[in-house]
Order: sequence, then C-alpha cells, then structure tokens
Amino acid sequence: MFERKPLRSIKWCPLLVLLLLSAQSVGAEQLRVSRFFFGFVSGQIQVSCQIDYELDEKIILALENGIVMHFQTTFELLRKRNFFPDKVIISSSHNFDIKYYALLKQFIVRESHLRAERSFVSLRAALAFMGRADKLSLGYQSSITEDGDYYLQARARLLNDELPLPLRVQSYFTKDWRPVSNWRVIEVIKDGA
Repeated sequence: MFERKPLRSIKWCPLLVLLLLSAQSVGAEQLRVSRFFFGFVSGQIQVSCQIDYELDEKIILALENGIVMHFQTTFELLRKRNFFPDKVIISSSHNFDIKYYALLKQFIVRESHLRAERSFVSLRAALAFMGRADKLSLGYQSSITEDGDYYLQARARLLNDELPLPLRVQSYFTKDWRPVSNWRVIEVIKDGA
C-alpha cells in the first residue's frame, strides 16, 4: 500500500550538526583568566590574577554610547568532598564598572570596593587596568585545615542583570551579551596551615 522511500535527509544530518557547532563556536572567548596564583601573607590568603578582555563589537558600541558595563571577578576557596558537591569555604568578588564619557573622550573605571575612579584615554588601557588583580585578600589561612584537600578558582563575567532593560532582554537570547570566562582552578598547597 505505502511504498517506503529512502530517507534523503540523513545525508544532511552531518552538515546540520557542523553548522550548529560552528554557530556556537563563532563567538570567541571574550573573557579569559590567563594567570592565577595565590600566597599566604601574615595569616591571609592573597590571590592575584590576570583577566584578558576581548569584548564583542556590540558591547564596545554600547560602551561608546554611554552604557555602563559592570564586570565581576569571583574568587572561591573550595574543599573537595567525595560524595557531595565540593564545599565553598570562602567566596569573594572584585567588581568594576566602566563607562565612556563622550565629552571628555575618556573611559572611567570605578572599583566598587574602593569607591575610587580612574580615567583612561583608550578602552584598551581601561581593560588592561581592570584585568589586573594583585594581592587581594581572600580570607584567613586558618580556613584551611590539615584534614582536607582544597583548591581555589577564579572567573570573570559581565553582570548582564545590571544592563539596561532592552539590552538585558537581549542578553537572555544571545551569548554576545553574556561574556563569562571558564573557571581557572589551582590546587592549594598548605603552607603550615
């Protein structure tokens, strides 16, 4: 009654998969934690890192039109566990706001935790400043006990919840407005803890 025809769409499946994968990988990594290390100083855990910012043209255009961008670098100390998710012992964030002032032709970077502002003539210089985090105090060395394995992780991201409403809605549908780095992880070697 019905004649079965061979599926011609099967030959299109590999092409479709390749297109989907290439569409996901087109957006280059906009944020990357390139260096990350720690040290113990006077009973404190101090972390330092380098964030590389390579922002999408849409974000740069929004900045140049006066939209404030809020970036956050998060640092966490975690204790490894066997049967449960690893336990976050300490979590700390380092926030920057960047805005372009057309009349001054300068980018203003504000560090929330210091309540300080710095001005830069170029976006590249402003992002380079934001990318350096040197000797930030994460917490006390006593948080690390002898009976566990610990690691530190860091990541950077744009806080898209802080974007103006039209851009925030757009950020829910495209990764261009949600740049986030991968977690950079380093093992904690106890130094007399």
